[in-house]
Amino acid sequence: MQFRLIISKLCLALAFSAAPFSGAWAQDLPANTVATVNGIAITYDDISLAEDELIGLVGQLPERQRFETLVGYMVDRILAAKAAREAGLDSDEEVGKRIEFMTQKALQDVYIGQLLMQRVNEDAVDTYYKENIVNGPRQEEVRARHILLDNKDEADAVIAAIKNGGDFVELAKKRSKGPSGAGGGDLGYFDKDAMVAPFSEAAFKLKKGKISEPVKTQFGWHVIKVEDRRTKPTPPIDDVRDQIFQILISEARRALYDEMREGADVVFVNTSPSSE
Repeated sequence: MQFRLIISKLCLALAFSAAPFSGAWAQDLPANTVATVNGIAITYDDISLAEDELIGLVGQLPERQRFETLVGYMVDRILAAKAAREAGLDSDEEVGKRIEFMTQKALQDVYIGQLLMQRVNEDAVDTYYKENIVNGPRQEEVRARHILLDNKDEADAVIAAIKNGGDFVELAKKRSKGPSGAGGGDLGYFDKDAMVAPFSEAAFKLKKGKISEPVKTQFGWHVIKVEDRRTKPTPPIDDVRDQIFQILISEARRALYDEMREGADVVFVNTSPSSE
């Protein structure tokens, strides 16, 4: 959704930059034209569809590079399609099969998209937020520090130093081999699922201010200190809105297909993989 807004802004910028050079731009081409290829318009809608098709390839590109890649993709597509028509492929059987397949996909995408927009709206998001997040189960969190060491003997030595008055934070800075060592071993607040099982089990058994016995994980040996315990705060709805939308869309999509399949006569004729 955010990228579509970015594309829209880029398209607008291109339109304004082109306007002084061609008085026919706004008159003869669609208002959301991005570029032309031999007089054929490439529109924002084309770029948006190309993004959907290529998101796995361009999703991590910087905004401007992604936009330019998608425009280039559409330029190549228009040129290749024109060449294919000139080569007489309009009536090719393989082309016909693909057109039928893509027609079904287009109908499916638009139809399901329209139904999802009807079923998943702001009211549905608000309801989910209140029922499942505000009034849902509340997770416990701990705030802990740790000192990561290579072996149990080193962990025992750290514990002995703490019992003799050593400062946990300073010991973490000097002895911990973990990336949190520079910050005194501070891991911030986390829930049980955020850490590997042995670490979480030990941390959540400790009372506030207490220090663990040596704990072994695949990363080494840990000495853990719990600094605080709390119920996980309820996140503001704006922080989780996108996640809720994705959850509701996934549930609604599955429900739609289940409803359609209930009245369908689906027969599996040959489910063996082709050897060709």
